[in-house]
Amino acid sequence: MIVKQKKLLNNKGFSFIEILTYIFITTTLLVVIGSLVFNNFNAQKQLKSSNIIQHNMRFITHFISNRIHNVESIEDVNPAPEQILFYTSSTTRFSLGVESDNLTYRETEDLGGGFPEQSTANPIILNSNDTRVSNLVLTPMSDNYGKINQGVNINFDLTIGDITDTYGYVEQNLNTFISIR
Repeated sequence: MIVKQKKLLNNKGFSFIEILTYIFITTTLLVVIGSLVFNNFNAQKQLKSSNIIQHNMRFITHFISNRIHNVESIEDVNPAPEQILFYTSSTTRFSLGVESDNLTYRETEDLGGGFPEQSTANPIILNSNDTRVSNLVLTPMSDNYGKINQGVNINFDLTIGDITDTYGYVEQNLNTFISIR
């Protein structure tokens, strides 16, 4: 009976080494799984931000290209705020500008009394709400045959997210030339 009692007392639980080994293995597995989930979440966030930027770039480029290809003439009015006025006909013109971090398109029409100020035209915002446009530079370009203002070089930055957010912040620069047809 005394032998049975000693056996029962010795088999009651885990040793200290067994507990430490169990805690170490469990902690290691939790850290590895947690970091995989965290990295996957951040990669998805970065990919989503990048996709939004690319979508905005494609839309803006397509919209501006369609308008500029059909322009009859370009007027460089530097240092005026509009910088460049694009005339699609003798009675219609448009301008591009950055207002409150948005790329805006404004079109005005001469109804016989002269063109109204571009700032009075209703703006069409070309970028989505979660992106910001900055550093817009429009440069009229001449061709190799001496014809002035045969196209425009467009350069701007498109940004999404906050710079403090490592995985959600994306900034991309667009620099392209669009010619008049």
